Amino acid sequence: MSDSIDTVRVDHGGRFMSEQGEGAQRADKQVSEVTSLSMLDAWLVEPVIALVVASFSDGRVFTLARQLRQIGFNGRLEVVGDLLPDQLPMLLEAGVDVLEISAQHARRCDETQWTSKAAQWSDQTAQGRFGYQHHNGRTVGA
Repeated sequence: MSDSIDTVRVDHGGRFMSEQGEGAQRADKQVSEVTSLSMLDAWLVEPVIALVVASFSDGRVFTLARQLRQIGFNGRLEVVGDLLPDQLPMLLEAGVDVLEISAQHARRCDETQWTSKAAQWSDQTAQGRFGYQHHNGRTVGA
């Protein structure tokens, strides 16, 4: 999905970014192919991991992202798939750096929706109220 100009990347602030950035080679990993959390250990050597999810309803992506951070993955963690703006806070809380969505999905769920959810997450986190899998072992910068 990332090699096409038909994608949009969403940052921590919910803003749309046009390019992949940080030219490191990305390892795309299909969430649906993960059969055991022990598979994640082999991924720790990758500088950039993209968890590819087929549907917004596949919640395994949150668990896998969180687990990668907890076992020590310090590289850039991306999620590729048409998730919903409401799910952005959970992605950020799980330690995800960037979400990549299709351009078509970005037209349906525009940047204002994403920035609004990012701001809500930031406010709730500052007040200590956001709680999805809270301790992922990584501090998320804005």
